[in-house]
Order: sequence, then structure tokens, then C-alpha cells
Amino acid sequence: MKTRSFGLSASVFLAVSAFTGFAQAQTCASPLIFQPSPAGTPTVTDTTCNGETDMGGGFCQSAFNAPGPGFILQSTFAPNRTFSTIAFSGGSGYDLAAYVVAQANGCNTNGACQTTGDATTPLQSGDIPDGTYYIIVTAADFDAAGACGPFIVVSNGSVPVTMQSFSVE
Repeated sequence: MKTRSFGLSASVFLAVSAFTGFAQAQTCASPLIFQPSPAGTPTVTDTTCNGETDMGGGFCQSAFNAPGPGFILQSTFAPNRTFSTIAFSGGSGYDLAAYVVAQANGCNTNGACQTTGDATTPLQSGDIPDGTYYIIVTAADFDAAGACGPFIVVSNGSVPVTMQSFSVE
């Protein structure tokens, strides 16, 4: 696992664990820390195939099942966030599904979901109250057993700007 730092300004510092290669699966016990940020950084590109396989029988209080392994991200949503969506794209071999579960509910305990998304439906920042969450990327519940594949996760937004001066002429 490598660590990358993105310097956005003197007052903004973002440290992101970037997973390259498959040295370690991203599971409930060892999630990838993903802090959505402005301008599409960070971006996570990986596969669900090496992820968590013990998802406790389903998600969202049994509304959905996970036929394949899940890649686990952990994110903290703060009041000053500057992004509006987290978008997903998947690859061949499965239909991507994403579930957002409060850390307090547990990652693989079939707790209530805050929201869900997929390759055509981004997660909306406004649907997620402030707090720490697991974002679980896996195969859709209608996929075949063991379904998995590559994915990309990216956030949108803008760097906050502070007004330095203002005048009307």
C-alpha cells in the first residue's frame, strides 16, 4: 500500500491511501481510507475480486445481497465538504453496486444503508449526513455467485475560495 499526498493550497492538505497492485485486500477489518475531495481527486481504481467475502448475508437490512466480494472504503463526511457526488464506473464481469453504511452500524452486519448507488447513479453528498461511513463496492444482487470486476470511484467538486477583497464601482 502506498500513501499519496495532494497539496491543494497552503491551508488544505489531503492524505490519501492509494491502492496499487494487490498486496492487501480492502476488507471490513482493513478498509481503504477515501476522502472525497474537489476536482475529482482522489480517484480509486481497483477490483472487487480481492475484497471482503463475509458480508453478513446482505446489505441495507436484507434489501440487497452481495453475490461477490466487496471492496471496502471508509470515508468521513464533514460539514465543510466541497463535493456533490461520488461516481462509480465498473468493468466487465459484473454489475457494480455501492452501499453506504454508517461505521457505527458495522461493515458486514447487514445494517441500515444511508444510501445506495451504481454505475449509472452516483452517490449524492446531500443524502449522507456528517459522519464516518463505509462505502462498499460490490456486484449487484442480481449478478451470479462470485461476480466481481474492476471499478473506478471519483468525486466531483471545487476547491473552496476565500474572498480577499470586494469593491463596487
